Amino acid sequence: MKKLSTFVLLFAAASTLALGVTSCKPDEEGTTDKQYADRSYGTAAIDACDALINQLNAATEKVMRSKLTDAQTTALREVVRNDVENVIIPTYTRLADAAEALQQALGDLSAGEIKQANIDAACKAFKEARAWWEKSEAFLGGAASDFDIDPTIDSWPLNRDLLLGYFQTGKYTDEALEDASILGFHALEFVLFRDGRNRTVAEFQKNDTYKGFTSVPAAEELRYAQAVARELVTRCSQLQVSWELSPNLNRLASVTKAGLDYQTKNGKSFGWNMMNAGSAGSTFDSLIDAVQQILNDDEGSCAAIADEVGSGKIGNPFASGYIFYVESPYSYNSIADFQDNIRSIENIWYGSTDGSRKPAANSFYQWFKDNDSATGDKVAKAIKDAISAIGSMPYPFVKYVSTIWNKPFEDDAVVDIE
Repeated sequence: MKKLSTFVLLFAAASTLALGVTSCKPDEEGTTDKQYADRSYGTAAIDACDALINQLNAATEKVMRSKLTDAQTTALREVVRNDVENVIIPTYTRLADAAEALQQALGDLSAGEIKQANIDAACKAFKEARAWWEKSEAFLGGAASDFDIDPTIDSWPLNRDLLLGYFQTGKYTDEALEDASILGFHALEFVLFRDGRNRTVAEFQKNDTYKGFTSVPAAEELRYAQAVARELVTRCSQLQVSWELSPNLNRLASVTKAGLDYQTKNGKSFGWNMMNAGSAGSTFDSLIDAVQQILNDDEGSCAAIADEVGSGKIGNPFASGYIFYVESPYSYNSIADFQDNIRSIENIWYGSTDGSRKPAANSFYQWFKDNDSATGDKVAKAIKDAISAIGSMPYPFVKYVSTIWNKPFEDDAVVDIE
């Protein structure tokens, strides 16, 4: 929050946004200047996120205010269990797998040793890890928040001034790993990608060409990325073992070696804690409290990430002109990130990492279909509409908002907007 996989753009064929008619677009070729200057796309995306929040609010209220039968309560508990076992844990496992693949691709190779195949493999693994991370943001409540994993691996905007200072003074390896603003995904993104493309081996064998970084040998950036990647692997492993009922022993060993916590204050896994809500040992007083945390809590819930996407990730650059706040500006992955955030909601709702394509029998989708289909259908439609509206914005998002505000991303100073 502090603030996959190929580049995809779904855009409306007509000049006015038509949410139901979209088509794939891998790059900006063919996007007209008129589309980049058209605010209706961004407005529609924000409105769609707001509509999704409203429907999640309504669904949560229905559960909280209903006098549930024993059968409904039992079914709802199975929904929670299924989300833990078949959405949350698999998502974090695949995230950790992809982070390891990224780290292994970079290894400890020097700029003189590394091959283009290594860089391309690292970029591919980055996008894979990025996709699974973004698909986890509907359930940040728990280990990601409690152990500050979220800000450690996903803070943005990248503090380029601080990063430059470390490179110029030569004091970056240890000290930088203590400042979240130059860690995690976005530090790696800056080193691995520029203008939506993988950097080349040749680029790592000379000084950087990015504005302000022309005195920095790209070989030093590579060494920094390798250190950041190692930290990313440890933190992603921490997420996985924190939720598992029987933690992966190899990943648990790396977490404990790093001195990181992985259990609730009651000494339970976060998965056990949620599945046993209302029972002795759980930090949740009731099953309804767990449902509220999943669907509509202030932080780390489905509604929370829908709000962050609409008002923050899209709204701050698009509606308020804070171009520096664009997430994933170097890889041009912004729109994919935003859509995957909504897909994290979709996966929780349908109880599957395949979301609406493979609904689980024990899912919020099925529970509402059995008990309140009208409310459930509205949530399902709002999810679909939000993904579509976000995908309809002109790609890349950083060019779209820069055009809207006539302000280059590189020239927009970072300021405190909180």
